[in-house]
Amino acid sequence: MFNEKTAVWVRERDRIPPTIDIAGGRYEATTSMDKINMPDGLTAFNSFYLPWRDLPGSLPEDIDIFAIGDVHGQAELLEQVLGEIRNTPREAHKRHLVFLGDLIDRGPASIRAVDLAMRAGQLADVDDLHVLPGNHDLVLMLALEGPKYLDFWGMLGGDRVMAELGLSAETHSWDEIAAKLKDNLHPEYLSAMASGATHLHLGDLLFVHAGIHPFQNRTAFLGLSRRFIKMEDHWANIRHTFLTHRGGWDVNDPDPERRAQKPTVVVHGHTPAVRQDLVDAGDLDICDGVDNYRTVALDIGAAYRPQLAFAHFRTHAGKTEVQIRAVSKPAS
Repeated sequence: MFNEKTAVWVRERDRIPPTIDIAGGRYEATTSMDKINMPDGLTAFNSFYLPWRDLPGSLPEDIDIFAIGDVHGQAELLEQVLGEIRNTPREAHKRHLVFLGDLIDRGPASIRAVDLAMRAGQLADVDDLHVLPGNHDLVLMLALEGPKYLDFWGMLGGDRVMAELGLSAETHSWDEIAAKLKDNLHPEYLSAMASGATHLHLGDLLFVHAGIHPFQNRTAFLGLSRRFIKMEDHWANIRHTFLTHRGGWDVNDPDPERRAQKPTVVVHGHTPAVRQDLVDAGDLDICDGVDNYRTVALDIGAAYRPQLAFAHFRTHAGKTEVQIRAVSKPAS
């Protein structure tokens, strides 16, 4: 159980109260439309929920799935999200947690965010953990191979990661920087970014960092090397062609029913859907592109402001559903 930083902004019908241990006791948030007054010494966070909505496809039997968007070093927010997932009542035998990439860069605490992510199976009480790479993670891996990409990574926000370790490209050699990064970044994270899965299929959901190309062979596109991260048409980089496509992702399916139903939904990050401070849950409506685009977008700008999105996918009463959620840190 997390011992700090738990508060919530909820609707009556969507109440999922967080709890924390305080001096051996137990504090539970009440249902309220106001921010909860936390005990002294704890930090309040805002929590936002959209209503559950139906999805066009299906999931494997008896699983819950949580997906977290781009983290960008927002370790405090990630800790809060993992606590909210842990406190979400278990409805299925197996729970999956998917990180959509870009754990690092630009934010205040990338090293700790990586550590939290790699321990998220235990921290969030999930059974299967999937940590997918984003373009920022991939550029880091190139920078660790040699000095050629160090400046490029630094410009993308890697300078903030180096600063966490008392490093900079101006005052330290590549050997010093690479050695300290390898010593401080979780080894399982480095392994996953170097050779782990780049995407994940669970039922009719496809999880990938940036998206897929609507007119290219999906298998070939998702099989593109992680070293080609400067390509615009790449699963870690694609934007306009993917984001503006309205025809669904099943046009080449041999099953005419699937072509008509368009059950595949792509869950992605990379391009911020929300570009201002969250004020109420309705600000997350733009993340729901299911009807028009068959997408769920979970990057809400953590690279630039303290807010982080995640989603819960489930089968309930015979229907596949999603609820988009987010946490933010109020301005002090």
